[in-house]
Amino acid sequence: MSKRQREEQIHASLRDLRPKGVSSDHYPPGEAPLSFVPGDISLHRAAVNHGRDGATTKIGKCIQAGERTRYGNSDFARWTHSALIVSEDGDVCEALETGVARDNIEKYRGTDYMVVHPIGAPEQRALACAFAEAHVGDKYGVLDFAGLVVQCLFGWNLSLQMDGQFICSGLVSRATEKYIAGYPRSPEDMMPADLAYFWGAESGEPIPAPGVLGRFLNLLPLFVDLFRGTKGDPAPDSGSMPLTSEATNTGMATESAVPPSVVAARILPARSHEEQ
Repeated sequence: MSKRQREEQIHASLRDLRPKGVSSDHYPPGEAPLSFVPGDISLHRAAVNHGRDGATTKIGKCIQAGERTRYGNSDFARWTHSALIVSEDGDVCEALETGVARDNIEKYRGTDYMVVHPIGAPEQRALACAFAEAHVGDKYGVLDFAGLVVQCLFGWNLSLQMDGQFICSGLVSRATEKYIAGYPRSPEDMMPADLAYFWGAESGEPIPAPGVLGRFLNLLPLFVDLFRGTKGDPAPDSGSMPLTSEATNTGMATESAVPPSVVAARILPARSHEEQ
């Protein structure tokens, strides 16, 4: 199976497993929700300066380049960071370069972000928040990040991860598995774009220009394919879902309705973890 075929299969699974009734809200720079619901997900774009046109950081451009190998130049590849909201005051648990920390979403007011409202019972949301808070102080998953780089460049079915270490999207994915039967990718292989695609979150904002660095990073997978002596795969499509008036409510299955055969069809075999 080619890299492109594998991604198409994962995209189909992401759509099929998406619960019904999910909604999301986009907040431009300077705006924020009036209230927060613990257990919601926030998606962010790392920017060097504030405002609607704030330039994406260099590490953010690297993450976006990796996401574009999965979703093309789409709105899903806008986001470079994710966090879990754990209090009504907007406190978030997030995995940063310095490790997993608890902070407040107010620090992101100067840039745009999205808040995703998954469908989850109060007990499920409490478990998700407790999981994230229990890992505050854990180290950043450098090895996990390196594994994602290899995946995006070579398309290899390879995942690297150490217990007690998280990247931002891995932490959020592990926590929000409490709401669903499971993600088609293992949590360690999830990127912010995967979370946005799974939960159907689109901002409606213009797609940021990749810039010189972004365009160079986009070419790396092509150079790798040439070096390997292959023709490579077609460029990925945008990954956008057909949006209607029910765009935020699209979905094929809920947790109780997901057939075991669909859950068993995860592209990457799930690895067992002992919850800490």
